[in-house]
Amino acid sequence: MSALLVATVLVFSIASSLNGLPEKSLGIYCLIADDTVSGYTSTAEWQPKLYDYQMNGLNVAFLTFINPTHMPAVPPAMANLAKCKGQTGCPTNDTKVIFSVGGEAYSKHAWSWLKNTSTAEAMAAEVASWDTKYGADGIDLDIEGAAGNAANAGPHLQHFADKLKELNPDFLITQPVYGYPQIGAENWMVNHGYAKNGSEWVSNGMIDSIGIMEYNDLESLQYVKDYADATNEWQGFPIHVDVPKKYILPGIQGNAGAGTIQSMANDVNSQKLGGFMVWFASVYDKTRNKPALSYGNMDASHAKSTEWAKALATMLG
Repeated sequence: MSALLVATVLVFSIASSLNGLPEKSLGIYCLIADDTVSGYTSTAEWQPKLYDYQMNGLNVAFLTFINPTHMPAVPPAMANLAKCKGQTGCPTNDTKVIFSVGGEAYSKHAWSWLKNTSTAEAMAAEVASWDTKYGADGIDLDIEGAAGNAANAGPHLQHFADKLKELNPDFLITQPVYGYPQIGAENWMVNHGYAKNGSEWVSNGMIDSIGIMEYNDLESLQYVKDYADATNEWQGFPIHVDVPKKYILPGIQGNAGAGTIQSMANDVNSQKLGGFMVWFASVYDKTRNKPALSYGNMDASHAKSTEWAKALATMLG
């Protein structure tokens, strides 16, 4: 590795420790916008409110989902929640609020702004101001399906991320991945997000975490090795780097039981992972005085369990 690259890695490592994700993240995907749900589309005006268990049990709030075809516009409700930090029913001042783009439903076609380097970098220039405009701390690049496997989606997504970090180094970029690596753009981002410094694999600062999108109790833990120890997999394996474990967040479902939640927290600590993420939780619609959109029985807000706060306390020691 060149002296310049080593210096760059060290600078980014220091910056991440000061401005990045919490050392142990408990991130919950909170449902805010869905263009198929009346009253909660990308343009709907309403005020989301977090439940007490969310304010106490998460330190990262992933707000879902921005339709990539509408970017750089942001659903007003996302901005409403991000900008009210520190108020009742809002994220705490220390909570990282990350706007999630895409998801399965919005990944059925190629994302238009990943057409070429110019369009990708132009979008990055817009997103770089999301912190001051909308209160966002970062962006979650949930590119799946046809969009993630489109020609050159990976390189252009990297151009987007590189330009975004150049313009706003403190703006977080998180990269969800499938359990077994099978989406081209996701794999590209992982493979180009880490480099070897001597005998040690380190982040080059492009992405702040990878999150394993397996949400069935503790099953996501079995895929940690596919990223943390990928260079020891079979020849031709899609991941060509070893992701340091502190950047890996396994997934768990929102309706997981108390024992499973605590086991996940214990495993995160024993394996020295970066935390874990939860799919999914609905929020409260303060404007209409009712629960907001939900997708069914995996919703953490059905039980509103205090176990999430206990798990966070376990991870933080």
